[in-house]
Amino acid sequence: MNQRARGALSVTGVLTVAGGIAVGAALLPEQIGVRPISSTLSSALPAIVTVPTLACPGPETLVVPKGGKAVSPEAGVLVTALVAADGKADATLKAEGPASATVKALSESLPKSEVPDHPGTEVDLEGESGRPLIRALSTWNLGPVVLAGAKGSGASPSQLAGVQSTVTTKGDLRGLSASRCDPTSADAWLVGGGTLSGQRLRLVLSNPTASTATVDVSVLSEDGRIEAPSGEGVVVPAGGQTPLFIDALAPNHDSVAVHVVARSGQVVARMHESVLRGLIAGGVDVVSPSADPAKRQLIPGVSLVNGYSKTAGDPSAPGSTSIRVAVPGSEEAVVKVRLLTSSGSVELPTPAVLNVPAGKVVDIPVSGIASGTYTAVVDADVPVIASAQIGRPPAPGHKVVEFAWAPAVPTIEGGGYTALPPGTRSTVSLVAAGKGSSVTVTPVDAEGKDLDPVEVKMKEGTAAAFALDEDAAAFRIPEPAGGPVAASVVSTSTDDFGTAITVLGVQPAQADTAPANAVADTRVGLK
Repeated sequence: MNQRARGALSVTGVLTVAGGIAVGAALLPEQIGVRPISSTLSSALPAIVTVPTLACPGPETLVVPKGGKAVSPEAGVLVTALVAADGKADATLKAEGPASATVKALSESLPKSEVPDHPGTEVDLEGESGRPLIRALSTWNLGPVVLAGAKGSGASPSQLAGVQSTVTTKGDLRGLSASRCDPTSADAWLVGGGTLSGQRLRLVLSNPTASTATVDVSVLSEDGRIEAPSGEGVVVPAGGQTPLFIDALAPNHDSVAVHVVARSGQVVARMHESVLRGLIAGGVDVVSPSADPAKRQLIPGVSLVNGYSKTAGDPSAPGSTSIRVAVPGSEEAVVKVRLLTSSGSVELPTPAVLNVPAGKVVDIPVSGIASGTYTAVVDADVPVIASAQIGRPPAPGHKVVEFAWAPAVPTIEGGGYTALPPGTRSTVSLVAAGKGSSVTVTPVDAEGKDLDPVEVKMKEGTAAAFALDEDAAAFRIPEPAGGPVAASVVSTSTDDFGTAITVLGVQPAQADTAPANAVADTRVGLK
């Protein structure tokens, strides 16, 4: 969760008790003269270590225009969860919302893997000391899927990780899509998708909490900011979902970036994009939140293959790739885009330095680059947001293409586990964001056993990528030694039509530490 989202959950200032009246110190005028609790006393307060609760959006729902009732989507959903601790730990993976018979039937065709699959609405995870436990839930409930864990019996809190994935091998929605399970957020930028004819873009707002959330949704496009009054004050019920048609909210735009801000409560925000070119499936993916606006954005996982990398410089061409940049502020940005490899920087053959007006979205094509997995670096003179669309060409004799949206990601904080979509092959893409760094990535199999670790050393301004063991169901990444590191994982599957692809940012969930309770301080009071 970003810092702004965390801030939405806390009260600014110190809560004290004076004469039986609760006082929010930072909310009082300065002339009242409340003296804050000293840092020494504050550090001595008892603390509670809280295991983060993670949530996936659950199956995408469509909306019937008359009546507004949710109806079944067109693909099943598989949620894979992991719990690990230095002592015995337990967690629960539970699907909320009403059941769907259609999704239940579709769930039967989800890819099989070595990870034990539990069909239904809930599965318990009880991990043994020193070994993570991995389980999958194939669910048919139209609502968020919540992964909640206990502290565990060891000295350290339990670690949780989850991923939601969908694979469809035929029909209009042929493709692979996946989304990491995350803590809820009050502020998210989703950079990806379009609303032209043949493009379907749905925002799914999921609320796994016990309180109703109210959300404002705004849109940037290649033409600038879009006035969309129907995106204001969107209500997301507790334990439920609210889908929103971005292609109705902001129609006929080639490139969009969507901003989700909660007035009250918090949500998990994801966009589902599918493309249909006439009668030919053009791919499907989930757009996950990108890193907060900043002058430098890092996009690991830009995976190029032969044929795809030679696509003409047209970001809208089938199977093409491009870097999307948007300017959320009120000042024009001067933007430069380059790619990083283990050897250093690779300049794009097309012009990659350009001016992006305030409030607008620009796609920068990537073509003529050798096959490989790169990190895109976006530098600007004002804060921007960014992502990459990564394409895959059709298999010989077919016209069906596929794509993935790779979000810009923050550097890794702490360390922990990342769960992988079952039935896929995965490549980890890393970048040294500042000075040189090293990190050891340890894959684990479906039984939670460690596989051969991979040590990665990167010089300043370089990137690295390596394929995980084919038996890997998840991997563990510690806090890097040296400079900061950002990472994504590229997962693929194959069928008769070619390769399907999805990209997940790597950001292990961290436990939160907070004072156990408010305490009275006789040194604090009114003058």
